[in-house]
Amino acid sequence: MEVEIRPNGSREAVNEVVRLHRQVYESEYELEPSFADDVAVQLAELSRSGWPGPREGLWLARLNGRAVGSVTLIEEDRKLGRLGHLVLLPDARGTGAGRRLVEAVLAAARAAGYERLHLFTFSDLRAAGSLYRSVGFAVSSSERRRRWGRSMDWQRYELAL
Repeated sequence: MEVEIRPNGSREAVNEVVRLHRQVYESEYELEPSFADDVAVQLAELSRSGWPGPREGLWLARLNGRAVGSVTLIEEDRKLGRLGHLVLLPDARGTGAGRRLVEAVLAAARAAGYERLHLFTFSDLRAAGSLYRSVGFAVSSSERRRRWGRSMDWQRYELAL
């Protein structure tokens, strides 16, 4: 069955994003639970401020009715948007769902009139980095940091739209 990509800004969708992050990043990348807690706090703060607004969004990937991935678009300012919260469960990888999630954000960002997008990630996410570069993002900065219980190369990617 094909993975479906649909926009959804509901409270339940936000909870799914947090669950997916906890499931993937704690088990696969050995991040402390504080990582998913930070995602929950960030999304709660955004939701309280009215996110997603007309130039923003949250998309879920579903397989057999179950959430298996997510991505968000957040307005930083009138010209700059942020792609965030990209995550896919293992059974959705290799289906093209990750690319389709990123392409949904790119299309929405262009339609909203953003001039640039940026995102933050860490270098261990090699498949994600490859996907970002394949759609035109480039690493604009990288810094060795200790976050969520481990050392990592924290990266910022940018894309001119």
